[in-house]
Amino acid sequence: MVARVRIPLGALGPTVLPLVDQSRGRVLPTTVHVPATGPRAPLVVFAHGFWGAPRKFARLFSRWAGAGYVVAAPAFPHTSDENPPPYVWEDVVNQPADVSFVLDELLARGLGDSERVGVGGFSLGGETALAVGLHPRHADPRVRAVVSVAGGLFHDGLAAEELLPLPLLLVHGSDDESVAHRHSADVHERAPGPKELVTLDGAGHGICQDDGEPHASRVAEVTTAFWRRYLGD
Repeated sequence: MVARVRIPLGALGPTVLPLVDQSRGRVLPTTVHVPATGPRAPLVVFAHGFWGAPRKFARLFSRWAGAGYVVAAPAFPHTSDENPPPYVWEDVVNQPADVSFVLDELLARGLGDSERVGVGGFSLGGETALAVGLHPRHADPRVRAVVSVAGGLFHDGLAAEELLPLPLLLVHGSDDESVAHRHSADVHERAPGPKELVTLDGAGHGICQDDGEPHASRVAEVTTAFWRRYLGD
């Protein structure tokens, strides 16, 4: 059993927690940003995309932490480029349970407010976030709000005709050639809401990564406003 590392009050900069779900054989090192207001702030767990990693979203996480949120981003075992290949696209069906495990571990360490939990994600991680929040079989009841950037629900095992009612923000580039805009539009149509779909005209896929300017600043702006509305600050 891995010892539970604790992060000091108001820690500056990211800390990596060496989380391991022993029961499922899932290694989930999780990058955590703690705001200056302390670790009992609202909590946002973020899921990276395929062949992605938490390090690609440093500006976004800094913006959220600066706004008063604990931000936690696991590196998934079979879709993160921080791990050796092979990379398994279909492993996304296992990632909602990974997020729930990370939530268990964070809250047990005193990180985050269990009554104010949000989940966000980019691309394949957007699908993960949507499943953790809205999917009837995969939803975690602790989640209060969901952000999906350039995502959708399209894998076997994650697609669902009926979605749960939860505050939802979808952000997608109009010219995304990796995950078509229609995937976010489809989720928006089926989600009970409250919901909003923000379309960035002329934008491609990597709109919230550090190299995604000028769109990354807009994504940071609208997502921070969404968290403030539904999780407080």
